[in-house]
Amino acid sequence: MPVISKAIRQPLKFVDGIMDRLFSIFGAVALSQFPQFYGQYMQRLGGHLDEARLALNQYVAAAEALGLTLEEYIREHLDSGSTVFVSSGEIIQNLWDRVQSLESAYQALQDANIFTRWFVFLREVDWSIAAGTWENFVPGVPTTLEGLTYALTGLLLGWGFYALVKAGVVLLGTLISGKKSKGKV
Repeated sequence: MPVISKAIRQPLKFVDGIMDRLFSIFGAVALSQFPQFYGQYMQRLGGHLDEARLALNQYVAAAEALGLTLEEYIREHLDSGSTVFVSSGEIIQNLWDRVQSLESAYQALQDANIFTRWFVFLREVDWSIAAGTWENFVPGVPTTLEGLTYALTGLLLGWGFYALVKAGVVLLGTLISGKKSKGKV
């Protein structure tokens, strides 16, 4: 019996060592991509913000040409009683709100440091912009302190996840083998 146990133990140790390294490497590579994704997301967010500001500035100019503030211009549209002007007032108001939202998110993301960036990203993310970023995402090799920090964190998380899974499998195996031996007695 000990020979069989040793014969099984050696391949399991080999597989355990490979799995340990694979999970660690996968975690490091996956998390090291966050700074790259973040940078590409920021570029897209900035582009959305610039385009929204450009469109809004046309309404600001139209309002100023009439001697109105943008808020007054929007209110004139909304209070006009005409469904056509009310709908355009709602569009302008939504554009104004969008610019404010994009500016707030952009500033919060710009101000985040490398340790809070992931949390601020999750709090401020615009999922439609994130989806567009993901569609065109180009992975990169992390060569910055931030990239290396995320890679190390990913390595530790990957290794820790594998250690938890392994501990669960060992516990389950111990429980099952304990039940079998109790049933035989």
